[in-house]
Amino acid sequence: MFAVAALLSLASGLHGTVVISPSQPVCMVGQPCSKPDPGDVLAFWRQGRRIATTRTDGAGRYRVALPPGRYTVTAPRHRGIGRGLNPHYVTVPKTRYSRVNFTLDIGIR
Repeated sequence: MFAVAALLSLASGLHGTVVISPSQPVCMVGQPCSKPDPGDVLAFWRQGRRIATTRTDGAGRYRVALPPGRYTVTAPRHRGIGRGLNPHYVTVPKTRYSRVNFTLDIGIR
């Protein structure tokens, strides 16, 4: 019975993209002011404990299996720089993956 419950909990999680915005000091009309965040780490926390981490691919995409519930999300490499990751909190639904796209402010002004 426990093994079945554990497998069901892995049928939920998040996927999406992480973009850096702004990605340059001066943004120009007609040119993107954001770019994908490749090779970065996202950490998912619940009640002060890190539950999971995942790394973005070359296009800034990520996917992570998580039990249903509410999580705080951080980008540990960028702690204390800029406004950080947005959104800061996410909710994982039961029995499915939900898309959450993140924006990372790394302090470029």
